[in-house]
Amino acid sequence: MKYDVIVIGGGAAGLTAALSASRRGARVLVLEAANRVGRKILASGNGRCNLANAGPASYPGGGTFAQKVLTQCPVSRVLDFFHALGLVTVEEDGGRVYPGCGQAAAVLDVLRGAIERRGIEVLCDMPVQQIQPTKWGLRVKTGGKPYDASAVIAACGGMAGGKLGHDGGAYKLLTDLGHTLTPMKPALAPLTAEKSAVRGLSGLRLPAILTLCGQKGNPLGHPFQGEALFTDYGVSGVCAMELARRAGEEKEKTGAWPVLYMDFSPMLGLCPRYYGALDEADGDPNRHLKAVRAFLEERAHTLPKDALLQGMVPRLLAERLKGQSVPELARSLAAFPIQLTGVRGFEYAQVTAGGLACGEFDPATLQSRRIPGLYAAGEILDVDGACGGFNLQFAFASGMVAGKQAALRA
Repeated sequence: MKYDVIVIGGGAAGLTAALSASRRGARVLVLEAANRVGRKILASGNGRCNLANAGPASYPGGGTFAQKVLTQCPVSRVLDFFHALGLVTVEEDGGRVYPGCGQAAAVLDVLRGAIERRGIEVLCDMPVQQIQPTKWGLRVKTGGKPYDASAVIAACGGMAGGKLGHDGGAYKLLTDLGHTLTPMKPALAPLTAEKSAVRGLSGLRLPAILTLCGQKGNPLGHPFQGEALFTDYGVSGVCAMELARRAGEEKEKTGAWPVLYMDFSPMLGLCPRYYGALDEADGDPNRHLKAVRAFLEERAHTLPKDALLQGMVPRLLAERLKGQSVPELARSLAAFPIQLTGVRGFEYAQVTAGGLACGEFDPATLQSRRIPGLYAAGEILDVDGACGGFNLQFAFASGMVAGKQAALRA
């Protein structure tokens, strides 16, 4: 069974790569281990699919490599690709791009529709067991018959997302060929904390500014602002998940998990509400302490002590802070301390940090520097972006580049 290009993985990067290769005349086969393609696309963005970001690129992991790929295939080209398929998109705050209908299914529908129209063969329930170089190209072995191609694109995804991710076996396809796997850990994942720190607060969603500090009180990079969710295990929400990678790095560096400080000034109306990263200069967890204290002292002039928190903070938090003096309340509301104990695992993470070493792939083509005709795209590479569409944008862009280059080689 000879093809020009075989794509391993029917996710965001894989489907895009297949279409990109087919448009250049290649005969393409897509092999997907699951029973259907695109399942992770449907789950992305809470079912809305934040497919790109028109703002400045933000990639904490593999940033230099990602930038080189995105220089060739910028967000405008990714959006042109989808618009040509019939997808209507809208841009929201922070440059986030969504389907106009607000449904992730629309993204998968246009991809699958184009796959069908172009006659691209897709085989599901087809896990790949081995990629083998041959004198005429590459052979892909499955549980059944082998498939041969001039080029193979590994777009198998990462380990994040529980059942939507893979168990690590897909990485072995390339490490068996001499590629290096950098250590993997969950990124964009909820934070776990000491039970005493979050006791009684589970279920609260509060606008806040979150800052990580080392055990000596030193801020660890810039803070994030947004809606934080208290859970029975710790803290979730986008602003908390953005800190997962940094928290893990601090644990690896010092042996201790950092402390999370929550500033509730946005809830009190003392600073503008904002979603995303703040400047690193705003990393002092006590930056709004004086303003919060002055605010409380003014309330104390007109309200009895037992009514000071009423109408200002949710009842669960008020119960937690009951009995504190004004100075104590000010510190609790401006820099609420939570001792972290970890990061939730891959099952709860949105993306994988780590993966195939980027230095072993040419960013201009995404072809392996070790195995001619072998390409990689998407989350299988050691690239991870911030929340806001950056990870899907890299998946689509890298799929487009790899698909084009694989077809040109074939």
